[in-house]
Amino acid sequence: MKVKVGFLGVTHPHARPHLRTLELLDEVSGIVAWDENDDALERLRREDHPKLEPGRSTFDGIMEREDIPIVVSLATNDRNPDWVIRAAKAGKHILTEKPVAASSADMAPLLDAVRGAGVRLGVYYTWRSHPIVNDLRALIDAGVIGKLLSVEGRMVTSQVRFRDPTHWLFRKGIAGGGILSWLGCHWIDAIRYITRDEVTAVTAMVDTLNEQPINVEDTAGVIMRMGSGAIATLHAGYLLPISQAGYLSGSYDTYLGFRGLEGNITWYPTDEDRPLVVESTSKAWNATPRRELKYVVAESEAYGGRYGQDFVGRFIASAMGGDQSAGPDGSVSPDGPDDLPEPQGPYDDGENALRVLRIIEAAYRSSETGRMVSLEQDREG
Repeated sequence: MKVKVGFLGVTHPHARPHLRTLELLDEVSGIVAWDENDDALERLRREDHPKLEPGRSTFDGIMEREDIPIVVSLATNDRNPDWVIRAAKAGKHILTEKPVAASSADMAPLLDAVRGAGVRLGVYYTWRSHPIVNDLRALIDAGVIGKLLSVEGRMVTSQVRFRDPTHWLFRKGIAGGGILSWLGCHWIDAIRYITRDEVTAVTAMVDTLNEQPINVEDTAGVIMRMGSGAIATLHAGYLLPISQAGYLSGSYDTYLGFRGLEGNITWYPTDEDRPLVVESTSKAWNATPRRELKYVVAESEAYGGRYGQDFVGRFIASAMGGDQSAGPDGSVSPDGPDDLPEPQGPYDDGENALRVLRIIEAAYRSSETGRMVSLEQDREG
C-alpha cells in the first residue's frame, strides 16, 4: 500500500535526512511539506525531490487532507507537543523526533491526545532497529553473560563550537536540555531496550564547560540503578576537539559494554572496523568462550542507514494496519545460541519516550541537589 506523508518542519537539524528516508521508501508515493519559514520551504522546493508535491500547503491544509494518513513532526522541542496534539486530533499517525518534548510535563496532554485519537506514535529512537542492538538483546536474553551486573555507555561527540552555539538546541527554554536531551537519550533508551530493564534511581553530575554562550549542559556523568539491581553508567558530552562542523558530520566516540556474572559484551557503535566482542563462561560457549563478531551493515542514504530506513518502513506498515511488532531479524551469529527470541517492535504510544525524559530530568535534579533521585516506574518485560 502506498501513502502520502505530511512533512512538518524543514529546518530541523535532521529534516533533510528524514526527508531522504521517505524518498527511498517504495511505500511513500508523495510528500507534502510545510514550514513556518517560507524561505526555507522555497529552498527545499528548488532542490531535486521528485516525491515532493508542488505548490504550497498549510498546517491545517495537511490536517484536512484524507489522502495524508501519516505526518512527520519536526518542531523545536518546546513546540513539538502542540504539533503532535493537533495531528493526533486530526486522526494522523505521527512519527516524531526525540526527545518529543522539552519536558516530561509537556508529554501528558500529548499522550492523552494520541491515545484518545487511537493513532500510532513513533519516535526516532532508530538504534532500536539496528541489527547489532537486537543481537545484543537476544544474547542477554539467552543468558550468554548470565546475571547482569553493570552497563557502561559513552556518547561523546564534537565540541559545541563545531555545532553552532546559537542554535535552539543550546537554549534551555526551547530544547529543555543539552547533551543528554539531544544525544545521551539514545543510549539511555538503548540500555533499557537491550536489557529489558528499567531505571529506578539516578545519580548524576552535569555542567556547561565548553566556554560557549549556551545555557544547557554540554558534559554529563550519569549513574543509573536498574530494576534488576544492575548499575549502568553513561558518560556524555560535546568534548571532541577535532571534528567536522555540523550535526550530521560530527565526530563520535561511542561505546556500550555489558558485564555479567558469566561474561562480557563490548561494542563501539560508531567504529565499524571494531568487532562486537562477546566473552562467556556459559556451557553453550565452552568451545569458543571469546568471539569477535564482524558485521557488514547494509548501506543506505536514509537517516541511520538501512536500519533507519527499515525503522520508518515498519512504522508506516504499523500505522496502516500491519503488525506493529514486526521488527528486524533477531538472530545472532550462526556460532551463537539457538532459539533466541524475536526483538520487540520499536513503537508504542509515547510512554517509552516519556520514561527517557523522566530519567534525564532525574539526572538534572540529582546534579542540582547532590542527591540520588528515585523514579517510580514500572519495569518493562
